[in-house]
Amino acid sequence: MYKAKILFVLLFINSIIYSQEELKLYKNIYTTSDALKKSGHILDLNKEIFNKAKELDQQHPSKYFETAANYLNKSKFNEASFLYYTGLMRFKYYNSSNPDYQESNDGALLGSLKYAIGEPINMYLKTDINNYISILEKAVEYCKNNDFKFYPKSKSPEKYNNQLTSCLKLKTDLENNKVKYSDLWDEETKKIKISLKIK
Repeated sequence: MYKAKILFVLLFINSIIYSQEELKLYKNIYTTSDALKKSGHILDLNKEIFNKAKELDQQHPSKYFETAANYLNKSKFNEASFLYYTGLMRFKYYNSSNPDYQESNDGALLGSLKYAIGEPINMYLKTDINNYISILEKAVEYCKNNDFKFYPKSKSPEKYNNQLTSCLKLKTDLENNKVKYSDLWDEETKKIKISLKIK
């Protein structure tokens, strides 16, 4: 049953990434981001997402990515981004500390999910570096204050904290190099918008 659910998730993601829906998603990412920045709501995050995360904490970490994909499909990009980075820390911790870990199983699954979900998530976050930093900060703060009940921190506190440290390093890098990354990503965004015919 579990493997069937995972297959469903991958098929769902595949339908987004490898079809005409991909272009629609990318166009929606940029138009939504532009609208949120214009209205001053780019940093908004629905607080209900924290309750959703607590539900997901009781399940296999792949559920974070499945749920993030659902939020992407609803154009709730900040919520999807929060779940993605929280799920990424959860899944990396699980893989690094689980004695039954198999690279061909959970290792391969995480790689596929990172590619399928991470690409549009990061495309969105790169449209506003302050929002990117804010999402990372909220994801780390959540993981600090909420244990992963499916595979508790007590099983390997060091490896659990390693994931938080890694995410904080990314956040610090973005904070220390805002101008560099913003200029680079703005140029990338302009080129992509031209190719997608977005004004």
